[in-house]
Amino acid sequence: MPARAPTAEDGRGVRARGAVNQPQPRYECSRDDLFMWPGVVRPPELHAYPTPRQPVRVVFIGWNPPKPYRGFWFLDEHDNLRGELHTVLLRLRRVTAHAPDGWFLEEFLEAGYYFVHAVKCWAKAKYPGFGRGAVPRDRRNIGEPLARACAAAHLCEELRRLAPKRVCALGELAYCALRALQPDLDPKARPTEGRRFELSVDGINVPLLYTSFPSSSPVRGRQLRDFTRGHLEEFLA
Repeated sequence: MPARAPTAEDGRGVRARGAVNQPQPRYECSRDDLFMWPGVVRPPELHAYPTPRQPVRVVFIGWNPPKPYRGFWFLDEHDNLRGELHTVLLRLRRVTAHAPDGWFLEEFLEAGYYFVHAVKCWAKAKYPGFGRGAVPRDRRNIGEPLARACAAAHLCEELRRLAPKRVCALGELAYCALRALQPDLDPKARPTEGRRFELSVDGINVPLLYTSFPSSSPVRGRQLRDFTRGHLEEFLA
């Protein structure tokens, strides 16, 4: 895919064309059960999502904003997932930007890709019950119920509005949120398997890839980002 020429604004790149400054509809958490846990923010402390470039070929679903008003689309600070996904897509020759900056986000959007958080109302790096050192009790009592509530409040409507041709769930929390919308998705699936499903939500029927949240963490002698890259290479072909 040909890249646009860099501009003087690069490094804050997508803003040169106003993408990051055009927020999507305000997120309103109307479900009372979102108040049940400390740390939940209503409305979400979420950096504005950019306007997608239609048609949306692939929606990548991540976890939750790591800090208030931070995350994938926020260019003033490094974001781990943006950096990892840039590395994966660069190695797959899907983008040409040399850094996970505004130029990368511009290419990302122009390619028909988009990104959303699975859970928007939890703006902390550590999500209860998921990730390294997770406590099963926290997943059962906090993490999973919150993911179900947020998916019902936001994710279903986002998928309907974006109307993607494909969906990619990056890691367990993203898949958990999708299972809240489609309970017949296999609960025993694991992200390193790179399994594919048919996602049927609110009239949308599209292929779903469940893959690893890319990182340098080792699993069976491979880094998680290597699983992600291998799965995406086939999925994006």
